[in-house]
Amino acid sequence: MLGAAGGVGSLAVQIARSRGARVIGTVSPRDHGYLRTLGAEPVTYGHGAAGHVRELAPDGVDAVLDTVGGALLAATAHAAAPGARVASLADIGAPGVTPVFCRMDRADLTALAGLAETGELHVRIGATYPLERAADAQRALAAGGTPGKIVITVG
Repeated sequence: MLGAAGGVGSLAVQIARSRGARVIGTVSPRDHGYLRTLGAEPVTYGHGAAGHVRELAPDGVDAVLDTVGGALLAATAHAAAPGARVASLADIGAPGVTPVFCRMDRADLTALAGLAETGELHVRIGATYPLERAADAQRALAAGGTPGKIVITVG
């Protein structure tokens, strides 16, 4: 999983683990511990990441979920097993990739909400701001680097 500690990636890790999948995820060094708490094996993203994934999965991985895009997605080919499925939520800039689009429906969203309600799915909160500081929250979002979701509270 590319971008496994991000908002979408961390939820996908939890869903995959709850279904018995072994998950190897690319993250920054600061997120290795967090990814382990989700039950995944961390690999630092960047140069050589595909080789490190191959060390953990010598036959290659069966599926890839990409939340980053660009060069990381292109490098995925070196870590994927023949016939692996690759899904990207980001910019698809890799040659030989055919985009397929899907749409979540009410049943999908209801199922995700149910997992959150039962505590099976945890959303990582990186920062919380009162509504009066929404501009500060927007600046933090634009600056990047917040590990988790930014929440604005009302009341």
